[in-house]
Amino acid sequence: MNRGSGILEPILILAVIFFIMISAPKASLEQQHLRYGSFTNKETKSQSISLDSGNAPYAYQPYEEYVSISNWSSSPVDISGWQLKNIKNHIATLPNLVLGPNERAIIITGRSGVQTPYQIPNIFKENDCTGYLEALPDYTFSPSLQYSCPNPANELGVERLDRECRDFVNRISTCETPVFDAKDRDKETCTTCVKGTRLSSACATYVREHFSYKGCLSYHSDDKDFNSSRTWRVFLGRGWEMWSDKYETIELLDRFDNLISNVNY
Repeated sequence: MNRGSGILEPILILAVIFFIMISAPKASLEQQHLRYGSFTNKETKSQSISLDSGNAPYAYQPYEEYVSISNWSSSPVDISGWQLKNIKNHIATLPNLVLGPNERAIIITGRSGVQTPYQIPNIFKENDCTGYLEALPDYTFSPSLQYSCPNPANELGVERLDRECRDFVNRISTCETPVFDAKDRDKETCTTCVKGTRLSSACATYVREHFSYKGCLSYHSDDKDFNSSRTWRVFLGRGWEMWSDKYETIELLDRFDNLISNVNY
């Protein structure tokens, strides 16, 4: 009997341990997150992510009011679902967005008021063609979009244009969309005139096709450095100001409500 008891005791101990393991309550997602280094991740994010008040203290229209979030690390940071909160506990949730190394997101409180001639999405990354939007009188971006577009003089096919057309193209400013007039300098009807200069039909077709936001996208979206910009634009679509002109606190929280950064003014 004693020998049998000696064999059974280890088996009983293992059975008890197994029972305790399967009976213990499972950790919540938040607890698992903490267990696997959430504090360390939070520390890292706090050091690599910065929040700036932008023009919040002195902007009075939601379409121009903005703050910015920057990623100063060498790794991408997913800020999807993160929240911005003001001193009155009003919250804005960020859309799906991954900030690459040294990228920043400009968070505009309102929306782009103008949707013609081009629709402005609620989130986009500046590129080599968005300067065409900035140059159009129809739009107002705060802060201004980068004013950098491909050089018209280096446009594909420009070498095949006639002499007068090449001279005209060389006079086009970077990011300029030429506006066609209804008449030439002599007030004669003209469908191919720009600033009174009459262009050949082939030249007018080339200019219309290449020198606009749409044309730039068509011919340059596959360029190597097309998306070299490090700036995103995010429109929250609110109809009221989110940030006070003074005595304000702006908080940036991650998906687990960890405070990542804050600004007081």
